[in-house]
Amino acid sequence: MCSSSAVSGAERHVYALSTNLRQRGHYVQVITPGPGWLPTALFEEEIPHNQIGMRGKGWLNTLGYTVNQIRKQKIDVVHTHLTRTAYIGHAAGLITRVPIITSVHIANNDNIYRRLARKHNRLIAVSDFVRGMLHGRGVPDRFIDTVYNGTDLLDVPHTDPQVTKNSLGIPQDKKIVSIVGRVCREKGHVEMIRAMRNVAQEHGDAHLMFVGRVVPGFEGELEHELSAANLHHRVTLTGERQDIPALLDAVSISAMPSYIETFGVAAVEAMARSKPVVASRVGGLPEVVNDGHTGILVDLEPDDIAKAVSYLLTNDNEREAMGIRARQAVEERFTTQRMVDRFEAIYGKAVRS
Repeated sequence: MCSSSAVSGAERHVYALSTNLRQRGHYVQVITPGPGWLPTALFEEEIPHNQIGMRGKGWLNTLGYTVNQIRKQKIDVVHTHLTRTAYIGHAAGLITRVPIITSVHIANNDNIYRRLARKHNRLIAVSDFVRGMLHGRGVPDRFIDTVYNGTDLLDVPHTDPQVTKNSLGIPQDKKIVSIVGRVCREKGHVEMIRAMRNVAQEHGDAHLMFVGRVVPGFEGELEHELSAANLHHRVTLTGERQDIPALLDAVSISAMPSYIETFGVAAVEAMARSKPVVASRVGGLPEVVNDGHTGILVDLEPDDIAKAVSYLLTNDNEREAMGIRARQAVEERFTTQRMVDRFEAIYGKAVRS
């Protein structure tokens, strides 16, 4: 169950987990709140799914449907993602006594997680940062497992950067620095633009690329920052895209100057495409990016970001070496298969308990 249908970290995680579990022979059924990327992607993979409104009194319909399906399909485990479905899953578990596995993707103060810490239920933290947050909210550590999100981008064939640059209207000689994700203040786009103003003075070949939809209400601030920095000609906004691997193949550096990240899926995906990551030293990002080895961790200050980006743009050999080590780190720690292995073990333990 997932209480969002958009295209973001949690939803992509649900898709990857569902498709891989089915490939391993498990019956998987997914409940989402309505139309969007996730149900469309599940439909294309012919994975059983239902769209049921979860807001307001709609959650009662979802609860009733969930309980009915647990009994009808003889469901062994219910796995919830995001807070609203955590409530529904908690209620369904009390009614049916089926184990509830709850993935915690975001940092919030909701006490539903403390209620879920009982008997055969498990809480899944996407990072040790989230694990510590749950422990601080009163959830006993014995009910928590840390399972890092995985990626399949290691296996996607390489795309010629020249083709991608041509399609985007970016000159071939440019070195692209990208941010992949919602374009908004929380993801650090303002700080990145201000940093780029400094970078551009030293590197005439530097170019920014923002991949993702601009969050409503942020357009004005984005335009103001671009105008103030005189960077319109150095920034490409792609909008929401599905060809992330191809875009990353054209990039020199991936940036993630976020205010908060509980994990950092975009960082892992960039690393899988052999790109070093410049990331803010917050949340779960230090667990993903090994400072000085697979990328550079920075304070959320334009000068600090600019210094790291300039260093990597100047030192081609070090940039490429970091990218190679970044891919190796993904192969060792962040593959989808490793993630699914962990969940299979957790499901099995919950059912047997």
